Amino acid sequence: MEQDFVILCTICSKPLPTSGFFCGACLTQFKCKNCDAFLEKDSIGCINCGTPKESRNNITPSNASGFNTFRLHETATERTIEATFSDNVGKELTGILKDAYSNRHGGAGGIARQISNGTNAEDDKYFHDTEALADKATHEIINQKNSSTTTSPNYPDLIAIAMKNLPSSETEWVIVYSFYASKFGKEIFTRQDIILKYEESRRKSNEKLRGLSACIKSAVKSGFITPLQDSFSILDKGVNAAKEIINRTVNSDKKSTKNSGRAKSKKNEKILDGNSIPTTGRKKPSTAGKNLKRLANIDFEPRGRESLATFYKKYTPKSDFERNLLFVFYLEEILEIKGITYDHIYTCYDTLDLTISENLQQTVRNTKSKKGWIETSDATNITATIKGRNKIKSWNKKD
Repeated sequence: MEQDFVILCTICSKPLPTSGFFCGACLTQFKCKNCDAFLEKDSIGCINCGTPKESRNNITPSNASGFNTFRLHETATERTIEATFSDNVGKELTGILKDAYSNRHGGAGGIARQISNGTNAEDDKYFHDTEALADKATHEIINQKNSSTTTSPNYPDLIAIAMKNLPSSETEWVIVYSFYASKFGKEIFTRQDIILKYEESRRKSNEKLRGLSACIKSAVKSGFITPLQDSFSILDKGVNAAKEIINRTVNSDKKSTKNSGRAKSKKNEKILDGNSIPTTGRKKPSTAGKNLKRLANIDFEPRGRESLATFYKKYTPKSDFERNLLFVFYLEEILEIKGITYDHIYTCYDTLDLTISENLQQTVRNTKSKKGWIETSDATNITATIKGRNKIKSWNKKD
């Protein structure tokens, strides 16, 4: 009995049909469409008539067996690689590639998967779900890397510094803002960067922005920051000063320098980490510092109420008597502070950068004895009298 001769596909080893030109399993062309001659393996066309071979095997059918697919996907630059191999060669190669790639990337940056005997919907769903998780993990790693370059765990947030009111003057605030705007002394920064730090600390106001140029000039003059063409750079002296400020405690007060003995009086300066910041045209008393201190726990810019600077600018005080009355009235009526002392009045002068009498206590007492505007019988509870309140009501206010 004569046995039929069966020709197998050179690619997938499936029996070829008796008619037609392509393998029904892998769509590989096995016969010339022009002269019906069988095509040689790995040829690009017919050796008889020269007709080029048609390529149809770039599609892997779902029912093809003996095939292994290696699929790779990366997210940083969006790379996708997919290759299909025959059973004898591809199966082992795909497993090797999968293991090598997984060991290299730890499973977070890409996905390598071996699919035997075709693919199905469940496999595809698994692949895409895993791919999405890998993309998410990659983005989280990138975000963590970026955030670590702009913040430092060693320094508190600006809002925390503002809540503790650590800087004792607006110039010191500018030094701190410069430190943060420069990425802690590593980059140059602009005036706008400082303004953004005002917003970040929730201290931005029109009044502060109007005085910003003067504070920057003071910081430059004192050698804390230096101007460039259209920006600034914080110097080592400024970095050290900023670190000293943000490392203060809640109750730390800045003390004014005092002249020793009967030496010649010098322009008062604030001491900051061993360096001095000249004040702008004011002269602190040589004796007031012995008994008076600046109170750090007073908020002179209360939310929803008038700031001390705004209140003071509405009047035209011409003497310490009038200034003492304004400060006592503001503390008592606007801030609703009970138990006003000489330290409270001293802090008002210092906050507005005003010249302070060498004997502030006596000028306060004289405001009572000569004007009758305040009551000082109890030095721990200074108040405005009716006469003083009437004086404020009838004051010649600015337009």
